Formats: sequence, structure tokens, C-alpha cells
Amino acid sequence: MNPSPAVSAPPVPLSVVDAHVHLMPDRVRRDPAALAAADPWFAACHAGDRRLAGEDDLLRHLDEERIDRAVVFTWPFADPRLCAEANDWVAALQRRHPGRIAGCGVVQPADPGAALELRRCAGLGLRGVGELNADAQGFALDGDELARLATASAELDLPWTLHCSEPVGHAYPGKGTSTPDRLVRFLERAGGLRVVAAHLGGGLPLYAHMPEVRELCTRVWFDTAALPHLYRPSALRAVATLVGAERLLLGTDFPLLRLARYRNALDEAGLDETERRLIMGGSAAAVWRW
Repeated sequence: MNPSPAVSAPPVPLSVVDAHVHLMPDRVRRDPAALAAADPWFAACHAGDRRLAGEDDLLRHLDEERIDRAVVFTWPFADPRLCAEANDWVAALQRRHPGRIAGCGVVQPADPGAALELRRCAGLGLRGVGELNADAQGFALDGDELARLATASAELDLPWTLHCSEPVGHAYPGKGTSTPDRLVRFLERAGGLRVVAAHLGGGLPLYAHMPEVRELCTRVWFDTAALPHLYRPSALRAVATLVGAERLLLGTDFPLLRLARYRNALDEAGLDETERRLIMGGSAAAVWRW
């Protein structure tokens, strides 16, 4: 009698996490001109017809793109009072959608009260901090004060997402000066802080042919936010080869770009199924520990 053929287990559904989403508090969306008048970085990044997204926009994004969870930022506000207001807003959003949204707080690192606001973020149940931006907020990425704040955040188990930018290439609104050299100096002093370097870390992992850079990159994560505007898809293949797909996180920079642009980039990069699953959602669990 012939044995029954082995029955393969059904594939585990792919968990999709968008690790870089920007939403704006209601007051900002109602009157963006008021904020633009007081915040030059916000004004530069939102000039013209650039849409600001809110709660309903995010829920449509998750449903239409079949995204399971989003890591939500507001904006790197220069005003610490607006940071605190935004943190309350994101915490309330996370409470309404606890299974779908991981909310991140924002602090003004140049403000003497930043460490206290970090502790308040932890008390609100927020899952991280970001997207911090040295140019928008006027702090030194490789400065002493930021290193001390990083230590405090590590103790609170609040990972950071940092805006990073390429030292070469075309100019665009919001590019900034948080280049790989400055990022390296920060990371060398960040202690046990889990760090996501946004926008492929300004290209830092592409330097990982250097042994000391590769070693550093194996302790950092890099998101894909705005990648279709910055790099060819081959950059994904290069980073996965140099530092591992477990160091890559899908981030759309919503509402800037739709998920389809990133799916196409993953297809063109020639990544295998295991690598795609890590980038699309698996790697995020190590950062935000869910």
C-alpha cells in the first residue's frame, strides 16, 4: 500500500508593517499656514499642494494597502509645546487602534525639558520616538546633549527613528545635513539605544564593505522611506547583502508615497521570499518588540 503523500503546511500569512508614517494633529491640519509661518522646516517640506494626513487617511491607507500595522510619527516640531500636544494626540490615536498603530512621541532635543518629555511619552504608552531631525529642530546629531538623551531613552526602552540624508546627489526639500559621518559619531555614543536610521541612513549601509562600518550597521536598522525618490532598487539588494535583510524596514513615508512603489522596488531588487518577509514586516518586531 502506497503511503499517503505528505501534506505541506499552508504558508504563514505575510505580516506587513509600515514603519514610517507621518500624521498631523488636527490643529495642524486645520491651519497649516500658521505652523509654516513659525516653522521654516515644516514650511519647506509642505510647500505647494502637499497633503497632510490624519486618522481617517491612515486607516484607509492600512485597509487599501493591506498593511497590518503602522509606526506613526507626527513631525519634528521645533516648538516643545507642540511636541507635547502631538504626543497626547498620538497616544490617544494608539489607544483607539492598539492592534494597528504603534505611536511614537517626538521631543525637542534642544529643549532642557526633553528628558522629562521622554519620560512622559513612556508613561503615555508610546512605543518609540521619532522622526527626530537635527536640521528641523536645531540640535547637533553628534553633540553631547543628544548622547545623554539617547541614554535616557534606552533606559525607558523607547527606540528612536532619526532623519538621515545623503551627502551627495540631488537637492530636495527636507534633505538636510544628517549625513553618514555625523550619524556614525552619534551611533558610537548611543549605548544600548535601538536606532532606526531613516531613508537608508543617508546611505550609511552602502559603506559596509568597510569592516568597522559593517559591525556598526549590525546594531542599527534602516528604513526605506522615500527610497523610490532617492535610490535605484539595486540599493535594497546591496544593503541586504552587506548587513542583512533583518536590518531593513519597510517605510513608505506616507502620505508621500504609496506601497506599490516599494513592492515594485522589492521585485526589481531580486530579493528572495525570506528577505521580503523580513523587510515587509518581520524585522520591525525586533525594534518595537511586539
